[in-house]
Amino acid sequence: MNHFTLVMIWSDPRFVYSVAIAAVLLLCVTIWLFRRPQRSGRQAGMVCLMLSIMAHLALLLLVPILSQRNGGSSTVDEAVDDNVGMESVTFSTFDEDMIAEDVSGTDEQSVVSPLPVSELEELFDEPSISAFELPSETVPPTPAVDVVPESLAKTDYSISDDTADDLDALLEEALAAATVVPEPELAAEMLSPPKQAPTPEPNLKLEFPEESQLATSELERQPQTELAEVNSRVGDMDPTIQARPVSSSNAPSAYTPSGNKNDFANRVGSAKNYAIERTGGSAETEASVAEALQYLVNQQRPDGSWDPMKSGAGQERSPLGESRGGAGGRATNAITGLSLLALLGSGNTHHEGEHSDAVYRGLAYLIQNQKADGSLAGNAAIYASTYAHGMASLAMCEAAAITQDPSAITAAERAIKFTIRMQHPATGGWRYTPGDPGDMSQLGWQAMVLDAGHRAKLSIDRRAISGVQKFMRSVRAGNSGGLASYRPGERPSRTMTAESLATRLLIGDRVPQSEIAEAQRSISQELPGTGQDNYYYWYYATLALHQLQDQSWDQWNEALTNRLLSTQRSDGSWPTTSVWGGYGGSVYTTAMAALCLESYYRHALRSDQDRVANAGNPLR
Repeated sequence: MNHFTLVMIWSDPRFVYSVAIAAVLLLCVTIWLFRRPQRSGRQAGMVCLMLSIMAHLALLLLVPILSQRNGGSSTVDEAVDDNVGMESVTFSTFDEDMIAEDVSGTDEQSVVSPLPVSELEELFDEPSISAFELPSETVPPTPAVDVVPESLAKTDYSISDDTADDLDALLEEALAAATVVPEPELAAEMLSPPKQAPTPEPNLKLEFPEESQLATSELERQPQTELAEVNSRVGDMDPTIQARPVSSSNAPSAYTPSGNKNDFANRVGSAKNYAIERTGGSAETEASVAEALQYLVNQQRPDGSWDPMKSGAGQERSPLGESRGGAGGRATNAITGLSLLALLGSGNTHHEGEHSDAVYRGLAYLIQNQKADGSLAGNAAIYASTYAHGMASLAMCEAAAITQDPSAITAAERAIKFTIRMQHPATGGWRYTPGDPGDMSQLGWQAMVLDAGHRAKLSIDRRAISGVQKFMRSVRAGNSGGLASYRPGERPSRTMTAESLATRLLIGDRVPQSEIAEAQRSISQELPGTGQDNYYYWYYATLALHQLQDQSWDQWNEALTNRLLSTQRSDGSWPTTSVWGGYGGSVYTTAMAALCLESYYRHALRSDQDRVANAGNPLR
């Protein structure tokens, strides 16, 4: 019996309760035996007394182990390497009730838990509200409107018109006086409610942003004389693509005021249409995304979360020959984060968009359930909590970067602090607990959390970035170093190769052409439609190859769209017959497939010039 098996037994509440009952019964028997006049009774009493003492001592050890069962959220364990290197990883001792070690810090914000949104109206009964300064360079939030969508008003999280007016006045007074926001424990309540989604106008003329709204490198590669052709071709696409007029809110600048490239500029408006046409999207892919998002919204619970069990998660099918204990059955925060990423990726925020109310409720759920130490993992098992935290934190950081909402910024800042505390100080990696050296599958999510936090203008410890680069160097493989393995010293895997390349390109690391070519050759040998569907592998390969915009991307994109469009079900979802679909359920497969089809505009392209300029200094 190994260590993990013993831990599983010791952490079982039934075992702990049995020991406690035995201790009490032995003590009662001891008292009864000592009261008997016979000498044999006293001898038996001494034996019972010793056994009772031993049982009580055992409880001193078992109770702390049992208390650890209150941390994390079951996530989609499909993030474990899916091709090779798995023979050295044993999951036979997987226990979804094992909880990751608490790594709470001592910073001031870590002891504060947000209040329920339903208690917002009580805030205005208080004589005063203390405040703290916004993070440096934070842009003031967009004032909240005094209209709450009808769909949101039907839930427990609705805000009355009078309350919204009071909130509006409170925010304006605070900004005018000292540019402050309420205390962190009130952050969840201060999410600006979504605006009413405007009725689409199908006959609007499609326009493209001014030069200041597009990256210079993009304009240089696409002469102005060609824009008319693009405008004509995109104009024939689905009306939902061309229905948004160009405005300051839906056609953001390609660069932020600080000079950093706006990674999310292409998600809305004419910039989105231009990116779809230019990088391989179509009316068919956008229609598929729209159906997928509607499915996700239909699956959302009134409290703003997504229920993994309702979507068929947690089914044990032993992918790659390993049993993982039905992982994913309690992956609430993981699939909530993935669903929010899909909604955000298509241009929805909690301020505006067709699904703004769904984003609002999803973010509010995560903020309300963020732990005092900043973790967004929910109630995750030890093998799942890091994934869940990464997926939920990435959604929160993207929302903070796009909207600059103070509540999202506060939650993202706390989540990033937890992420950094979880990073291994020597290897720079992440895995299941703070003492784990790390694996490439975990690192991809956490690195993107840091990148999105940087784009939200939050302070990121440079040592954390150096650790990311150090770990990615440790898993490099192949003749040119373009391949990657799950952990250092293991055989390379296509999934980890795709995840490593995507991470390096997206955070702005300089990747030599020889390494890119080697990674492309490996990925091109397993296109979508070959073998069992694997949305996790497709997600990272799509992110990586989209950045390259060459023949390998054209080949991959054609295979990807053919497979996804042909396998989407009538309700907008994708089947769970994929490699990790049994663990994640249909919400997982649908969110991941939608993210693949949003790749044309979800992240801005990093040009060769950008990568050279950022060499040795990523996250810029």
